[in-house]
Amino acid sequence: MKRNHKSPSVLRRYEHVIGVLIKYGFEDFIANSAIAKFKKAARALTPVHQGVSGLEFNTYERIRMVCEELGPTFIKFAQIASNRPDLLPDELLLELEKFQDHAVPVPPEAIIAVIEEELGQPVDTRFERFDAKPLASASMAQVHRARLVGGKEVVLKVQRPGIDLTIEEDIAVLKGLARMAERYMPHLGAYQPVDLVKMFERSIRKELKFTMEMANVRRFERHFAGNPDIYVPSVYPEFTTDRVLCMEYIEGLKITDLRALEKIGLTGPELARKGIGLYFQQIFEFGFFHADPHPGNIFVLRDQRICFIDYGMMGTIIDSDKELLADLLLSVYEKDVEAMKKALKRFSFSAESINDKNLEYDIIDYFENYSSVTVDQVQGEEVMAALNALFFDYKIKIPSNLLLLMKALVIIEGVGLTLDPKYNIIGNITPFVQRLLTQKYTPEKLSRLLAKSVRNIYTLAATFPEDAREIIKKIRRGKLHIEFEHKGIEPLLQKMETVSNRIAFTLLLVALLVSSALIVVADVPPKYHGMPVVGLVGFIVSGLLSLRLIYSIMKHGKF
Repeated sequence: MKRNHKSPSVLRRYEHVIGVLIKYGFEDFIANSAIAKFKKAARALTPVHQGVSGLEFNTYERIRMVCEELGPTFIKFAQIASNRPDLLPDELLLELEKFQDHAVPVPPEAIIAVIEEELGQPVDTRFERFDAKPLASASMAQVHRARLVGGKEVVLKVQRPGIDLTIEEDIAVLKGLARMAERYMPHLGAYQPVDLVKMFERSIRKELKFTMEMANVRRFERHFAGNPDIYVPSVYPEFTTDRVLCMEYIEGLKITDLRALEKIGLTGPELARKGIGLYFQQIFEFGFFHADPHPGNIFVLRDQRICFIDYGMMGTIIDSDKELLADLLLSVYEKDVEAMKKALKRFSFSAESINDKNLEYDIIDYFENYSSVTVDQVQGEEVMAALNALFFDYKIKIPSNLLLLMKALVIIEGVGLTLDPKYNIIGNITPFVQRLLTQKYTPEKLSRLLAKSVRNIYTLAATFPEDAREIIKKIRRGKLHIEFEHKGIEPLLQKMETVSNRIAFTLLLVALLVSSALIVVADVPPKYHGMPVVGLVGFIVSGLLSLRLIYSIMKHGKF
């Protein structure tokens, strides 16, 4: 259900949001203005956060506080925005990554009401047991353990009551604020607030449909069918709707629990190679990857199989972008300046605005930081952070799924280092990258590419005569339109506008002088000291306007 952006509830939400923004904006003014030195007086005017005056926090910390105070939708927006290092500075990203998605649990009766409304039957008739105490409670949903009739242990992910309406209202508010920010605060345009809100809207709508998460699980299962190293939990479509998801309960060991893993015969380095190898397989073979691979979402079963849970946030990467990412990572591995420059420019949607020479110098500096260390000593997190800095500095705007993947790689590297302190993601990912680039030139792929090119040439040759006739017809009818884009012509247009304005002003001035002179010659009453009043006023006004014109010419241009 969508709500009109002018509905009473949305307007009330606007009032609340603007109130919080004003509150923290005033604090920011106090903290950064000349009166900030009057600490004692300023503290009385600024809000206190967790016992600390707002004067002690920087701008980025205050942005995080605003989102926290505004609730789940804004927290989720901040979390999703943290996936855009090409748009947001490092300091803000660090603050946004501090959010933890925990929320006050919804009362069991409210959760049961949602389940019964969605499944159309009382909980007691669909489940042998339903645990009222949640396993987890987040801003969007709550997770409860249950047992199906027949004894199968499952978990139920249940959407929080009313969250969909709250999100609709907040999206309307965010869109309005983003448009105002771009229109009235040009310095915020670099962060592309409207695009960020659109990205958030797409992501949050997918997350609100649990049937899409079920589809993600099934797709993931198809990719890994027959793989003995991975286990994919079952989903139960008969107990799943847009607001309720029913999945198999996984009883396994947390992937970072090294002591427990040793008891089932697994060492940390062995698990790092196997588990993260499965992750690289998701990316470079299937192009469909788990976008939130933190340790809480990866379990190891007693038979040593690895199991990913929580398929709400998944990423997709097309073949051309896989090759693009592979080129970039390989250039980092081989410290190839030219290859990295080309890869970064291919990443960008607007490569023509990038200064080649400056970028080349910055890439050389980038590699100089790693010149004294071996490849196995390079930390992937540092590499990714430096890449993100290049994206931000050169405004290299790249597809959101690629950024999501790069962030996921940093997370998975952290898991690898926990399992094996000597784990190196750059060295381990390189064989997958090289294999992908090698497969790009296999006889089978080259033959397909050749066949596609032949088809395109044939299509072009077949349609060319008809296209040519259509162009000739349009020329004969005078309906052929050609669009020109002039660059650098704005100063000339402004000059011409100034000149035309002065000519028009001069003509009006001359007309006023001539008409005043005619009135004086015609001796038109009323008179003042024998002089027609209207003519006298005309001369005075003409004189003032003449002085104004002379002043303008002397100030802005030459005679």
